[in-house]
Amino acid sequence: MDEYNTRRTLISRIRDRDDDEAWEEFVQIYRRYIYAIIRNMNISEADADDLVQTVLIKLMDSCSKQDMGEIRRFRSWLSTMTRNCVIDFIRKRSMEAERFEMAVKEDEMAYLKDIRLPDIEQIAEREWGVHLANMAMENIKPLFSGKAIKVFQLNLDGVEIAEIAKKMNLKENSVYRLRNRVKARLISEIEELRKEYE
Repeated sequence: MDEYNTRRTLISRIRDRDDDEAWEEFVQIYRRYIYAIIRNMNISEADADDLVQTVLIKLMDSCSKQDMGEIRRFRSWLSTMTRNCVIDFIRKRSMEAERFEMAVKEDEMAYLKDIRLPDIEQIAEREWGVHLANMAMENIKPLFSGKAIKVFQLNLDGVEIAEIAKKMNLKENSVYRLRNRVKARLISEIEELRKEYE
């Protein structure tokens, strides 16, 4: 079966709560993205892990009831749902903090005040770009030699072409060629992923 065709139907497949394979694939694709959005709101690592689970459970519930055709942009819907879960978390923790003694309450309230609810779309857009680039890089790695990937990575890290050539015992034009081949394939893969997941 065509990998990209499978991805196209993923959003509609997750409506079936019994389709474990679809949910596993969905979690594999979106979990790190949801986590990155939450961590960008200044939420602790432990709380972020719990919130990711909450978001995924709410998604599972919503997707089985929601007509996915009505959702114009799945990613926007996902980031809004993530933001709403964070707001619910803050409300719940604030109410719990009010029940504790004053000293505990002050510490908890200070933590809750540090949580930011910035422009979720801005965070979501930035993290989505990073997420797609990482997925694309993982997808294309098997298509190239380790040397080509290393050249590309060194160049991404800001190492000059001449230094890469010396370090890798290559001619400079070989470094350019390897870098450009990986870069072109990476750009193409990112575009394919955008078509599939946006």
